[in-house]
Amino acid sequence: MIMETVNEPDLILRGHGKELLAIKYYDSTPLGAKHMVVVYREDKRLIITAFLTSDTSKLLKKRQQLWQRQNR
Repeated sequence: MIMETVNEPDLILRGHGKELLAIKYYDSTPLGAKHMVVVYREDKRLIITAFLTSDTSKLLKKRQQLWQRQNR
């Protein structure tokens, strides 16, 4: 799920400094329907952390949106 979120995100937000946040919604996880959030550095090819959340509203308020997947 982590690599899929980085490779095929629904949304990318700017983090602190050079970090990026990739977000992808999953209908089915061990905890039910959740968003996977992966914090990573593209320039260093490094995943810093990843977590599941049901509420991305705080992230969306605090972070600048860089990219969003277009509806298919």
